[in-house]
Amino acid sequence: MNENDCPMTAIVEFQIRTETTTRDQWLDEWQKRADDAYQHEPETSAYEAAVSVADDSRVLIFERYERGKSSLQKHMERPAHTLLQETMGARRMTKRRVMGNVGADITDYGWWSRRDKGSPQQTAGMPLTLLRVRFDETTQRDSFVEMSEKHARYCWDEEPETLIYSAAIALNDAKPDSPLARDDLMFVMACTDDAAEQKHAVDPQHVALGAKLEEAGLDLSGGVAFQYRTTGRGFLWR
Repeated sequence: MNENDCPMTAIVEFQIRTETTTRDQWLDEWQKRADDAYQHEPETSAYEAAVSVADDSRVLIFERYERGKSSLQKHMERPAHTLLQETMGARRMTKRRVMGNVGADITDYGWWSRRDKGSPQQTAGMPLTLLRVRFDETTQRDSFVEMSEKHARYCWDEEPETLIYSAAIALNDAKPDSPLARDDLMFVMACTDDAAEQKHAVDPQHVALGAKLEEAGLDLSGGVAFQYRTTGRGFLWR
């Protein structure tokens, strides 16, 4: 796999230093970087901020890069990126990085946009889920991908309100207590609203898939879901 050429998903979550900064102040500063990415980085196909449902001081930045790490490198070399880091550092706006990783998008798995729905730019409050699935053996992981890939095709046809349904394999090593580590599966799903998310969850085909995975002997205990809501800052696609 050529990490410098294949599409890649990046996930990073920050905790705002609430003693010095409000959530809106943090997002206002980050928005400047998002605007720059939209205007000057054609290979950055997603750059959206979403707030954790569990803790509204935590912000997830969902990013996609068309040409993998080479596109990410261009993103990091932008003057606006340096300015963002310097400004937030000087003003002590960020408390810590909660988690982060980059993942190679799985070819022909799911989708990363529904352009027929128009751009969801500046749409706040949409549910976004990051699902991490970890297997002890890569053979189990590959079997899971193969079985769930068929369901993704079903969702494309039957769930027009499911805007993103993508999967990637994490590339970076991480600290032992990190929620994301090398070889983990990283799934991202975004829906138009809560009703669409619920429709996906209770769909008979979705429920049946869970039973089929268990029958195949796949251990799903390594799955953890993180729930967010979009802020309308940045862009989920162009």
